[in-house]
Amino acid sequence: MILALTCLVTAACSPLEDDLCDYQCDCEGCSDREYGDCLDRYDHRYVDADRRDCVDEYDALLECEDDTGVCNRDDKWSTSCKYENDALNRCID
Repeated sequence: MILALTCLVTAACSPLEDDLCDYQCDCEGCSDREYGDCLDRYDHRYVDADRRDCVDEYDALLECEDDTGVCNRDDKWSTSCKYENDALNRCID
């Protein structure tokens, strides 16, 4: 219930952000609070991207994270999205 409410109050909450936080938390073992923090990070990133007309770069990063995200042997979530992350950061800065 708390997770659903977190999603309702965030501007960027979409099925893809939810999925990415689910994948990460399934891998790393998140609490409800950590799951909410994950959604908040995406929300803040989206707000910054939207303010600076960088939503395309934000969407590209999400797609890359969805395509390349893996749970490593040490139970750490990782992606291969350096290029997309750097492009979004350049756009936002």
